[in-house]
Amino acid sequence: MIITEKFDNYTIAEVIKAYLIDGESHRNIQRKILGLPAPTKGGGFVAMDLLHHYNIHGDKKGLLNKKSISELNTSDDLEFKKALDMINEFNLIKEEAEEYYIINQEINKNNNPTESKNNIKVRAYQNKLREIVLDNYNSTCSICEINKSDLLVCSHIKPWMADKEQRLNPQNAICFCVLHDKMFARGYFSIDSKYNIIFGPKSDNQIKKLLNNLKFKEPKVNKPDISFLEYHYNEICN
Repeated sequence: MIITEKFDNYTIAEVIKAYLIDGESHRNIQRKILGLPAPTKGGGFVAMDLLHHYNIHGDKKGLLNKKSISELNTSDDLEFKKALDMINEFNLIKEEAEEYYIINQEINKNNNPTESKNNIKVRAYQNKLREIVLDNYNSTCSICEINKSDLLVCSHIKPWMADKEQRLNPQNAICFCVLHDKMFARGYFSIDSKYNIIFGPKSDNQIKKLLNNLKFKEPKVNKPDISFLEYHYNEICN
């Protein structure tokens, strides 16, 4: 399998950015972005192979801090030019996602970016939503004290497939740790109109014991929409 077929374009763009702009090492890129083991000795070969596919070698590390994309685009190296085009698209879409939320955090029903066939665009908007939601909850699970970013999930109240127009609405998302996200998604518990934890019918004593002394911590802004919470309890829990 060709190395680029293992990862989507958004992940590839993140890898290229991390090397060409941030000057990250192969090992850090492999661990942080690709989520793969990268031991101190001999780690980072997957990230290296991915970069080498675009003819990005050690002499190009941090290169975009010295030269602009337009300057480098004069190269005859077609694979490297593909990488530069991907970075350019990545930067433009991230700016677009920032503007989208600055102007209006509600969904633009006439231009829903999650319907795009461009996976860089979809992932950029999803990641921006995650950034907003985690910030709203102070990067801590809304019902426990876990605050490690790799254990936190931007969890949809109304599932992704249930309502495409609310996919990027911050009021349709809650910050949970991975355990509470799974429990919420499977309907073991929900949140009521007063933002109290309520149990779904299939919760047994063991589940109730796990959640019994916990309370839902309301976000700074964009509190969960009551209609979405009602949907979750009625459709997911029951």
